[in-house]
Amino acid sequence: MSSDPTITPPPSDVVREDEAVQPFQPGLQVQFSSTRWFTTGIVRLAYRAWTRVAARLFPEHSATRRLATALHISLPDKLNMSWVTTHLAVGGRVHPTDIGALARAGVTDVIDTRAEYRDDAQALAKEQIELLYLPAPDTFPLSVEQLMQGASWANERMQRGGRVLIHCEHGVGRSVLLTCAVLVCGGMSASDALALVQRKRWQAAPNHRQIARLREFEEACRSRRKA
Repeated sequence: MSSDPTITPPPSDVVREDEAVQPFQPGLQVQFSSTRWFTTGIVRLAYRAWTRVAARLFPEHSATRRLATALHISLPDKLNMSWVTTHLAVGGRVHPTDIGALARAGVTDVIDTRAEYRDDAQALAKEQIELLYLPAPDTFPLSVEQLMQGASWANERMQRGGRVLIHCEHGVGRSVLLTCAVLVCGGMSASDALALVQRKRWQAAPNHRQIARLREFEEACRSRRKA
C-alpha cells in the first residue's frame, strides 16, 4: 500500500474470491522452499535497513520527504499490507498512527497473530474495525485449532462483505500461514493458496514448521468435508 494518506481499497486486478478457488489436485502437496526462505530473508534484511535509513532521512510531512516524492524515490510503505483477494489482505505490524489509513483502505476486520505485541482493540473500534487476537510466538506456527478459528472468523466476515487484514510483526510467516488457511478453508488447495499469497506479497516466506502446519490444516479441512 502507498504511504499516501488517501489509501484506496484493493485495485480491480486483485484476485476475486471466486477466481481464486481452483479444483483440488490430489497428490499435489505444499512444500517448504529453503531457497525462497533464504533469498527473501536477505531482501527483507536489506529492506528493513532501508526503512530505518528512510525514517531518518525522510520523516513524515518533511521537506526532504516531499523532495523524495517529487524525484520518485521509492520510500518504504507506511501501511505494510498486501491484498491477496478483494476482501483479504496480509501484512506486518499496524502502528497506531496507521489505523485511520487502514479504515480508508476499506479494512473492517483485523486478525493479530503476534504473541509479543497486541493491537489496540479500542483504537480499532473507533474506526469501526473489529479485532480477533490469535497469538503465536515468532517463527512458530499457530495450532490447527487456532487456524480453524481464524479461518472461520475471517470467512464469515468476508461473506458479509467485510475486508479482513491478517497480520503479524513483519508479514512473513505467522500471518501468511493463517491467510493460506483462510483460502484453504474456502476451498483452495494449500499449494495453490501459498502460491497465490507469495505472488501477491514478496515477503511471504513461512518456515518449515509453518508449512508443516499448513499441511496438517489442509488434511483437517479435508476430513471435515468428508464427515
